[in-house]
Formats: sequence, structure tokens, C-alpha cells
Amino acid sequence: MQTSITIIILGLFIFWGHYLSGVFERKSIPDVLGLMLIGILIGPVFHLIDPSTFGKFGSLFSNLVLIFILFESGTDLKISEVKESFKESAGITAVGFLVTWIVTFALCKLIFNLPNLTCLFIGSALGGTSSAVVVGLVKKMSIKAKTSTTLIIESAETDVFTLAIPISILGLMITGQVQTNTVLSQFISSLVMSLIFGVGGAFIWSFIINKFPTLKTTKFSTPAFLFIIYGLIEYLNFSGPLTALSFGIAIGNLQYFEPKLLERVIPNHSIVLPQDEKLFFNEMVFLLRTFFFVFIGLSIHIERLDWLLWGAAITFALFAVRILVVKFVISKSTPLLDKATMSIMIPKGLGAAVIATLPFQQGHADGIIIQSICFSVILFSTLYCVGLFFLLKTETSLGFYAKIFGRDKPEGKGEVDKA
Repeated sequence: MQTSITIIILGLFIFWGHYLSGVFERKSIPDVLGLMLIGILIGPVFHLIDPSTFGKFGSLFSNLVLIFILFESGTDLKISEVKESFKESAGITAVGFLVTWIVTFALCKLIFNLPNLTCLFIGSALGGTSSAVVVGLVKKMSIKAKTSTTLIIESAETDVFTLAIPISILGLMITGQVQTNTVLSQFISSLVMSLIFGVGGAFIWSFIINKFPTLKTTKFSTPAFLFIIYGLIEYLNFSGPLTALSFGIAIGNLQYFEPKLLERVIPNHSIVLPQDEKLFFNEMVFLLRTFFFVFIGLSIHIERLDWLLWGAAITFALFAVRILVVKFVISKSTPLLDKATMSIMIPKGLGAAVIATLPFQQGHADGIIIQSICFSVILFSTLYCVGLFFLLKTETSLGFYAKIFGRDKPEGKGEVDKA
């Protein structure tokens, strides 16, 4: 394909991404679906672009997206908000993630007979929910503010699990070492070094931008510093992704990490990113996200219809067990609509997609099937979520959930009983 045509297509993709973002706001149809659809059409269907032509650029692109979303997930995770809603969100977050992990592991083992580490990787990568889709949809449902906050916090908290845990498992998959002492030493050393470089890097960066105020006026200085520490720790054979995540968390929550001795040297309030840099960073995330979901569509193997359909079946099973999780974890006093909404809000998103590409990029034997299963679940989880959302919003499916969760008690009945 000629360079001029490629540039035109890139420009059209960006406009298409902005258009789909507007559709999401108006119609509650996630832009993820339209982006993946375009990728499927120009790739597996009409064979206009072959994902293999990206070569090493595909690996670099995946790493760039990973760095940006890890940093964004870290900065978005506010420890103060987690503390406030911990009681409500902890149960659904922990149980939801573990149940999804276990069920996905069991199904991948049963259906595909994959190695245990591969099944564990897939299960942990798909254990979270998509913040972008969840935040957009819960705003359009007439549910309690506490329920909405719980779902949003869950999507932020599970981002940490679905990024950190699969990355740790991937290290074991690549080395092939599964001895208990080796596993523990590798995990602990990687975690400790990531925290040291990530949190320590946040302190150093805070000191630098206070010492050189002109850096605050730039629009890419913080990501540039992150690239340096990410590349440095990768060069030392530790976990760059975990470092990016811990750096982002520390940047957004420095006051919780900063020892009293450093307060005079590094004022924690100065770590807040300049508004211009935030806006530029958000645009970069949007741009990378747009192209990456198109890339996912390109990479879906529709010729392996069995993988695609098994992905749909696994997704169905995850939605079914989510109902049970909500039934047994969420308080019975929670309104029916709230519980029904919580039971459908498990779309998988960008974090799972990027993580799914890593085994293939690193040459693992199961890389293709891992990527295909995860991409299929991402696609169908978003489709199921949107379909169930519209059925619930129109109250078409509310009767079904009433049979499972029970109908709401008339207001005032509890107060009469107490009296």
C-alpha cells in the first residue's frame, strides 16, 4: 500500500474514532465495537491489511499502549476514593475477579487443554472490567450513586489485578521455571524493584519539576520520564509494566507514599500534572486506543471459527457466574435495578487486550490462541453488555432478574416493621 494512502487511512481512522466516541455519548453504544468491526473488515474479511506486516512495529506499538494505559490506570486510582468506598467495592472486586479467573481457567483447560500457566494467564487477563465502557453506561442508568461509584471503583481496582498478575505469570511462562522457590523469588524481586523504581521515580520526578519549573509548561515531559525508567528496568530484566503502574499510582497519590522526612524537599501537592499535559495525555491515550482496537479487529482469526465461538461461550459463562457473585456478595437491601446493573457490567477492555498480545510478541508457543481467545471474549463481552444494558434500561429483562434477586420491598415497609 502506498504511503499516501496509508496516511489518508490513518486520518480517517481518527475521525471515525471521534465519531464513535460521540455515538457512545448519545446512543450508549461503545466505540470499541465500531473500531473492532473496521479492523475485522479491512483485515480478516477483505484482506486489505495483514497484521503481520506491522512486524516489529506491532511489538513497539503494544508496549507504548501498555505504558500509557498502565500510567493512566495508576493516576486514575485515587487511594482516598478507594478508602471511602472500600467496604462496598472490596467484596465485588475481589470475589468477582477470583471467580472470573477460576471459571476462565477451568473452561480453557477443559475446552482447549492448554498448559496450566497459559490458562492462569488468560483467566487473570480477563478478570477485570473496562473502565471506559462501565463509566459510560452506569451514568445512563437510574441507580444509586453508591452503586455507580462501586462499579467505577471496581473497574479501577481490577485494572491493577488484570495488569500486574498476568505480567507476573508471563515471566514464568517465558522462563518455563515453575519451582516454588524460584517463582516466589522472581515475583518478589520483580515486585520490589518495580516499586522502588516506580515510587522512587515519582519522587525524583516531583523534585525535578519543582527544581526546573519550565518543565511544567511542556506537554510530554512526564511520559518521557516514564519511558526512561520503563526502558531502564526492562534492560535490567525486571518488570517495566509493573514499574509504569506503580509510577502512575505514586504520581496520583504521592501524599500516601511520601515519608515525613521528604516533605520539605518534595512538596507532594506539586506532583499534580499540569492541565495542559493531562489534556495532551488524554488525546494520546485516545489516539493509541483507537488504533489498537482496530489492530485487535485486524488480528482476529475468523478462519478459526471454533476459537471465536468458544470465546462467545466462555463469555456467556462469565455473565452467568457474575449473577451468582452479585446475589451472594451484594446486600439484599440493594435495589433490584442496581443489582441487575451490577450483574451485567463486566465488559473487558483495553487492558486485557494489550496484555493478551504480550505472549505472542515474546514468542510464546501459545501466543496466537491466547490472543484469539482474549480478543473474542473482549468482543462478545462488550456485545453482551450493550445488549443486556438496553434490555435492562427498557425494563424488558427486569422480571428475569426479579426471579433471581427478588423484588424490591415497598418503601416504608422496613420502617413499619421496625416500629
